[in-house]
Amino acid sequence: MPVLQRLLIGLLLALPVWAGAQADSAQLKAAFRFQDGAYLTLEALRNNQPDYLWSDLNAKLAANAESYRAQAEYIRSKDGMELPEELWGIVLDGLPYIKLPNEIMKDTAVLHFAGLRVRGRICYYEFEREEERLVEIKAYNPLTGRPFRRGNISKREIINEARILHLLSGQHGPLDQPTLIGMIGDDTKMYRTVDELPETASTDMLYKCVLIYDDRNPVYIPVPEEEAKKSKK
Repeated sequence: MPVLQRLLIGLLLALPVWAGAQADSAQLKAAFRFQDGAYLTLEALRNNQPDYLWSDLNAKLAANAESYRAQAEYIRSKDGMELPEELWGIVLDGLPYIKLPNEIMKDTAVLHFAGLRVRGRICYYEFEREEERLVEIKAYNPLTGRPFRRGNISKREIINEARILHLLSGQHGPLDQPTLIGMIGDDTKMYRTVDELPETASTDMLYKCVLIYDDRNPVYIPVPEEEAKKSKK
C-alpha cells in the first residue's frame, strides 16, 4: 500500500478533534439545510441568519442544484433597491451558493453563484470561467514544408476553477497545497500529512484531505428554535 494512502487511512481512523456543540445547534454535514435567503456576509451564514428572506425580495434567477450553479439577473428588495455589491451569497433549498466576482466571470450582465459542494469547516466549490489566450499559428510553404509566416490569434478556453473556503476564518483560495496548509494549522496530524505530500499531489488527493479534515474537525451551526425542538424529540 502506498505511503500516502496509509497516511490518509491512519487519519481517518484517528479520533476526531471534536469542537464543542452549542445548544440549539447542529453539526454541519451534507444533509444540513441552511435557512433560505440572501446573506450579506459569511458571518451571517455561520449564524444561519439570512439578512433577507426570499419573501422580502424580488428576484429573477435560475439555479441547478445538480451542477451547483445559479445565475440571477437581479435580486432586489420589495421597494426596488438592489442588494449591496458585497453580497456574500444566497441559499436555495438549504444549499449555500457563494457569489463569484464579476471580474473573474467577466460578465456583469448577471450575478454568478457557485454552490458549496462540500460543507464543513473547510468548504469546497468549483466553477467554470472563460479565458482568452494568445495561440501562435504558422503558415507553411507547401513546397518546402517550412513555416514562412507566424502570427498570434486569440482563443477562448474554458477553465475549471477548484476553490476552498474556511468557514470560520473566511480564508479562501485555490485548492492547492499551500492554500490548504494555511487553513489546517489547528490539526497537527493533518497539517503534517498535507505538508509531506509531493508538490505534484493531485487535486483529487487534496480534495480527499479536505474531506478527512472536515470529518476530524466538525463545526456546528445554529438552527432555528423550532428545528432544535424537533431534533430533541
